[in-house]
Amino acid sequence: MSDPVSDSVTDAEHIDVLIIGAGISGINAAYHLSTQLPDRSFVVLDALESFGGTWLTHTFPGVRSDTELFTLGYEFKPWTGAPYASGAEIHAYLGEVIEENDLGGHFRYQHKITDARWSSEAQCWTVTGSRSDTGEPITMTAGFLWMCHGYFRHSKGHTPTWPGMEEYQGRWIHPQAWPAEPEIDGREVVVIGSGATAATLVPAIADQCSHVTILQRSPTYFFQSPNVDVLADQLRSLDVPDEWIHEIVRRKAIAEMQSLTQVAAVHPELTKAGLINMVSSQLPEDYEVDVHFTPRHLPAQQRVARILDGDLFRAISDGKVTMVTDEIETFTADGIVTKGGQQLHADVVVTATGFDLTVFGDIAFFVDGEPVDFTDSVTYRGIMFTGIPNMAWTFGALRLSWTMRAELVSQFICRLLGHMDELGAGSVTPGLRTQDVGMELLPYIDPAEFSPGYLQRSIALMPKSGSSTEWRLSLDYWDEREVLPIANLDDGCLAYIPRVG
Repeated sequence: MSDPVSDSVTDAEHIDVLIIGAGISGINAAYHLSTQLPDRSFVVLDALESFGGTWLTHTFPGVRSDTELFTLGYEFKPWTGAPYASGAEIHAYLGEVIEENDLGGHFRYQHKITDARWSSEAQCWTVTGSRSDTGEPITMTAGFLWMCHGYFRHSKGHTPTWPGMEEYQGRWIHPQAWPAEPEIDGREVVVIGSGATAATLVPAIADQCSHVTILQRSPTYFFQSPNVDVLADQLRSLDVPDEWIHEIVRRKAIAEMQSLTQVAAVHPELTKAGLINMVSSQLPEDYEVDVHFTPRHLPAQQRVARILDGDLFRAISDGKVTMVTDEIETFTADGIVTKGGQQLHADVVVTATGFDLTVFGDIAFFVDGEPVDFTDSVTYRGIMFTGIPNMAWTFGALRLSWTMRAELVSQFICRLLGHMDELGAGSVTPGLRTQDVGMELLPYIDPAEFSPGYLQRSIALMPKSGSSTEWRLSLDYWDEREVLPIANLDDGCLAYIPRVG
């Protein structure tokens, strides 16, 4: 059934490419469009009050990168600081990218999109929503829709439901909504969760609180390192240009992560033992490492949290932080009772329990009047989706800094848009070829390869993946960087329709 653009929106602002999301992915997309396709009009919309995404919304104490900025930063903008940076430093870096490349005029904030409708007759998307600052409705049309919203919901973090929560009389805080006045000074604080958030938050607040308890259901792997890069510092001392240093150290970081990933895949138990020994060497001799720092999963199956300069282990050794590995039986008026019978007093409970994945920004999609169910689609290279014309999603790297794959995707989309121009195509839609029909369909991300909690909670809402290279998301950047730049855009996976009008 056709759904042409209605008369009510024919006067709406039209642009060539509409980017949703002004975080790392959206800024990267804007840069590549402006440099590779300078004649293409584009706008970046974000529901938040400014750019930055994660690095705008996450303001809890100690918030920082857990991958080095030589890879979290962009290839075209050298990072000149310490390898691991605070949230504020990363946000400032992103602002410099926007300013230095004169991108600010393309960004519009507090624009929340709720509905996106594709018309094959008009060969464009009509998006609607509203401005959160004025309540004014928004209607725009775009030839191509580029989703750069990341993959988790910024408006609210994930907090499980536990028995007795309504009885608790203390204060609740989720790190994703850290208050201006947390009132933790001199208080007993229980932090629920032990991932990357807890690893950075707890050392930052340990000296303020009377005591901090980390309550974890199961242990996490940790990797300890200093916040220095010897090679970068050596090159700086030799007055090597920042651009060269950035590229050299970036290549080193990629090679190191590739090597570690391959070792973890081939020798998982050896890798596990090495990570656990790294932890035990920094804790008191009789510490229960087997209870609190020996995970049930293998290292390659989830992200390894990074500890800088041993700060968390030092806080534990100094008696400021206690680890408790147990499940919650119930909350009480003044704390928590675990299933093992421990009673934990808590003036403040911090739920560092992760986030909820959002599938395509919680936008309702329609193609020619029919609602889109993304669970019925198969991803094309983890970027586009069968049956959905002129739409792409930047999903970054998971075993390396997010930015590394985001840059590959940006380059791919610009190449695709240029190819459409060469063909005179107005739309492009992925579709299974004859040889692909009947292939085994898998989750968008294979849980056997990567299975954090947020993914397990939401995997049923995501598109499917196929068994061949064209129809799956690769978790290995070092493979994709060889494949995506030269991927054949005329291999039969993409159907092009001539431009109308």
